[in-house]
Amino acid sequence: MRRLAAMAAVLALAGCGGTPDARPAPTTSAPSTTTAPPATTPTPTPVPTPEPTSTPELAEGIDASHHQGPIDWEQVAGAGIRFAYLKASEGTGFTDPRFAAHRAAAERAGVSVAGYHYFQLCSNGTAQAEHFLRVLGPHPAPGQPPALDLELAGSCTDPPSRAALLAEVREFLQRVDETLATTTLVYLYPDFEDRFGFAKDLADHPQWVRRLGERPPARDWAVWQYDDRGSVPGIRGGVDRNRGTFPIEGR
Repeated sequence: MRRLAAMAAVLALAGCGGTPDARPAPTTSAPSTTTAPPATTPTPTPVPTPEPTSTPELAEGIDASHHQGPIDWEQVAGAGIRFAYLKASEGTGFTDPRFAAHRAAAERAGVSVAGYHYFQLCSNGTAQAEHFLRVLGPHPAPGQPPALDLELAGSCTDPPSRAALLAEVREFLQRVDETLATTTLVYLYPDFEDRFGFAKDLADHPQWVRRLGERPPARDWAVWQYDDRGSVPGIRGGVDRNRGTFPIEGR
């Protein structure tokens, strides 16, 4: 009986306590869920917006003299002509007989207008300037500069040397510029320029170039004469047509 009781006690202990050296299963760690920060995109350097550059407006104009006869300036203005150069004088004594009337009518019609002088190559430059200024009269300073017309045609057959002629032209320009507080526009007819080459010498003055049909080359210009037989309402027959930077101003 004692032996059976002892065996029963051993069996009871085994059923209550389990296996004496049993250990819990090892705990496995979960993988890390930390993510690397996203790569940063560099902020682009702002590109400055270039300032807009203004290009001078090209306006339509004419040049005329008494040879055009009567002109209906209201029709001329209505046709889009914004400026005009009118022959005022020539040499030391000639005055265009229609200049004053044409100028007054053009201004009433709203056309910007100035006079030009046809230079006689064998006459004194200062004397020609004085005559030109007398023809212009006590007129307000022009909204556009007056002009000097340099050509071979209709002048003396034996012009002075280049240096002497340039000096006379300079005298004319200085006298007119100082009196009117402006910078005179200079027209160089192609045959005159071919012979004397004044364009570079007179580059301190705005220039009026003649090139029929084709736009002038790279030389700076303020007015371009592109047609010598143009048609404009209000003018009978042909007339010189021009395009110019507007407003036309002396430099």
